[in-house]
Amino acid sequence: MAMRWIEIVAPKEHLDAVRKKVGNAEVHDWWTLEHPERSVVRVVLEGKHVEDLLEALEPLCDGDDGGKGPVVRAVVGNVDAMLPKPVKDENGEVEETKGKGKDEDSDRVSRFELVERVERDARFNRQYVFMVVLSSIVAAIGLVRGNVAVVVGAMVIAPLLAPNMALALAATLADWRMAWTAVKTGMSGVAIAMVLGVALGWMLPVDSTVPEIASRTSVDELDLLLALAAGAAGALAITSGVSGALVGVMVAVALLPPLLVIALLAGAGEWRGASGAMLLYSVNVASVNLAGITVFLARGITPRTWWEKRRAQRAAWWGMGFWVGALVLLVVGLVVYNRG
Repeated sequence: MAMRWIEIVAPKEHLDAVRKKVGNAEVHDWWTLEHPERSVVRVVLEGKHVEDLLEALEPLCDGDDGGKGPVVRAVVGNVDAMLPKPVKDENGEVEETKGKGKDEDSDRVSRFELVERVERDARFNRQYVFMVVLSSIVAAIGLVRGNVAVVVGAMVIAPLLAPNMALALAATLADWRMAWTAVKTGMSGVAIAMVLGVALGWMLPVDSTVPEIASRTSVDELDLLLALAAGAAGALAITSGVSGALVGVMVAVALLPPLLVIALLAGAGEWRGASGAMLLYSVNVASVNLAGITVFLARGITPRTWWEKRRAQRAAWWGMGFWVGALVLLVVGLVVYNRG
């Protein structure tokens, strides 16, 4: 895994405690920069050891320096290049830390980096609104024209990944604040896309027999597998630090097109097809979230303390149970719909 650097800023009276934590961690190199009031400890280490060190430093970062902020502050960054290069074995591991530390996924980013990244991308702001509007317009035009390339273009810029992954991560960590943010952002995006889609469906000539539209007015087992794979791919890529654009394509395959089909057909007054697309979209949302929670659990994304882990474990199982129950109800609805 790629190398990381951590810069730890601490007052003089906490410097020894920070040095002790760093000295007990699995690091490639570290040094101290002395300043009159605060000192800086810089650490270079493999990405898989970042979470261990940050968890060790977390109790020191919880204090407050007289209203001025945390007593100890840690900042994490990527190491793009380093000279001399660290010596690695045939497995790509730095030899100084080979065989040390706990057994974990070497290609997983730390929980702290993961939470920061997901929370940042799941915020409701002007950029999110613009991306929803643009991707919805592009997707609607591509669906109406039956142009696969245009629909794929909408998938690339679709912003629906972040809220769903944030909701799955929130369930895994029992983070209700993140869950509420994810729900608000996700529902706002759905509302914007629906309003635009209905308006475009009323203005544009919508032909429900166009393959790009007709294929999203029914559901079968392949659609369920697609949504599960998309959710798993999204969670895997996020925990591995893969570019969000590629993941956006996978998740948008399961979410954005059927959402726009619902709106377009509703705007055109074709309620039968719109209800089928709604069923498909609902199945996909449940599948994406279920797969996301499963992958986060499988990759060992858990809080630090044992009581937080117990609470998070209960929340994750409740979350999985909710989405499994939703899928069962949706499958029943699917059977009724296909017989109608």
